[in-house]
Amino acid sequence: MRILVLSVDRDDDFGSKAGLVSPFIGREENIEAAVALGLKDPEDSDLNTVLAAVSIYEEMLKKGIDAHIATVCGDVKVGYESDLVLATQLENVFNQIKPDRVVLVSDGAEDEYIYPMITSRVKVDSVRRVWVKQAPTVEGTYYILVKMMQDDKIRKRILTPIGLILAVIGIFAMIPLLWRLYHTVDQIGVIADMTWGMLALVLGLYLIGYAYKVGERTKDIGVRAGRALRSGSQMIPFAIISIILFIMGIILGINSAGLIAGADVAVQMILFVEGALWMWAFSFIAIETGRFINHYLNTSQIYWPHMVATMTVLASGFIIQGASDASLLFMKQDNVGETIIFLEFVAGFLLAGFGTLLSMTLRSIQNKGKDIPLEGGEKVEYPEA
Repeated sequence: MRILVLSVDRDDDFGSKAGLVSPFIGREENIEAAVALGLKDPEDSDLNTVLAAVSIYEEMLKKGIDAHIATVCGDVKVGYESDLVLATQLENVFNQIKPDRVVLVSDGAEDEYIYPMITSRVKVDSVRRVWVKQAPTVEGTYYILVKMMQDDKIRKRILTPIGLILAVIGIFAMIPLLWRLYHTVDQIGVIADMTWGMLALVLGLYLIGYAYKVGERTKDIGVRAGRALRSGSQMIPFAIISIILFIMGIILGINSAGLIAGADVAVQMILFVEGALWMWAFSFIAIETGRFINHYLNTSQIYWPHMVATMTVLASGFIIQGASDASLLFMKQDNVGETIIFLEFVAGFLLAGFGTLLSMTLRSIQNKGKDIPLEGGEKVEYPEA
């Protein structure tokens, strides 16, 4: 009976951190992979998983068991994409080794999602979960938390929900106070009452920003903008136009919100959205047009995702416009007829459907490794949107 000791790395730390191509079959390949990952990140739990698999493999060999060892990896995009990669690698490993039984070794429940894939192909005798020992001290706990927050996936999973909850609590706590601030004379007292709501909102936004590295991304945008200015990029005028349109949208939104005297907060918010909506939409389209022109001038190739993004923005604009007009009509605050609202929704959904169809077509062509010819037989490679 041939037994396969199988180690699983669902999020492909071996590929993303050590630059290795999986699967790893045999003792030597697994040891080399573990050493390579250990040199890049000595504290990664997948390192211990592979070493544990090697240990189990060697114990089986000492007992005279016909044992083999392999490690399969998924993808950094954990989910459907990583499971497809894992399924493909499993087929390759099983076709090469042809095991009768499998001993699964993983570092947690996430990797064990692969269990149904294995049991559908071969019997699983045992599942071994590897736990990494840590010193039970305050300093050790603090160090573990800091290391966890440095991991993008863990940081987003933990901080994003907490940040959203705090931000929503802060917003809903401040809405009635903002209403009182607008209609009362005692503004100092109302501002003092807003303290806790403001703290919750600011803390929530900070956690969300930290989870998605907004500060670092803003710094990178500044660096790229400075580099573009020095190199004379064609994006600069379009970026300026985009900023101007965005600011104009805010101004028009504020003006629209004050059109109906004595309107409640809900009506004013809808009027603000209607006033700012299309300026913001054209602001986005302006920056996408700059990318389109800049890419074409640099590569002589058409940037097709620009078309998809433009149609998506226009579709969203029509749908939001229709929803806003319908809300105002329901509140008896708008003169727009039902026919116009219906046409706005139809235009939005038609554009959204066409944009989705175009996006699916382009991705299908990309996956098949084909190019779309331009006039004169020139080929197009599609950049990431």
